[in-house]
Amino acid sequence: MRQILSLYTKEQVKKASAIKAIFFDTDGVLTDGKIIYDDTGREIKAFNVKDGYIISHLKKAGIIVGIITGRDSKTVSHRAAELKLDFCHQGIVDKHSVFEKLVEFHKLKRKQVAYIGDDINDLKTLAACGLSACPADAMSYVKTKVDVITQTKGGQGVLREIADLVLAARGEMEKIVKG
Repeated sequence: MRQILSLYTKEQVKKASAIKAIFFDTDGVLTDGKIIYDDTGREIKAFNVKDGYIISHLKKAGIIVGIITGRDSKTVSHRAAELKLDFCHQGIVDKHSVFEKLVEFHKLKRKQVAYIGDDINDLKTLAACGLSACPADAMSYVKTKVDVITQTKGGQGVLREIADLVLAARGEMEKIVKG
């Protein structure tokens, strides 16, 4: 869709058109980065429904989707299962190593994978993937290393923004909107 694609450069659209998988961090990307505990110590996170809604459309378009995150959280496991993600790797110290294994497992080329991250532990993977993205509120040194800085902040539809770009660049979005 021209409306979506007009927000991006030709190079960003070209990179997005080659994407067959989107891998992403959780805290600071799917969420606003806050970690809230109730009186019992149970963790609470807020996820944006727009991010969740687009997952089924990505999967119908044949795009692999999943989480690579540094923290381990039952809340994230629950959300990943609810969205039927292809994978959810948590408690990962070396995200790049997991990225490489997933690229190999899914028989992808690095240029076919979009990665969305927001902090230091995402930098190596952001440099290696085909389309790198971060939220508008990512650290400044992350913003200087990515192809796309989303208009939205973490937890406000970051994944949706990149998914819309990828689907539009691949010619899938118009079919989705027309239903």
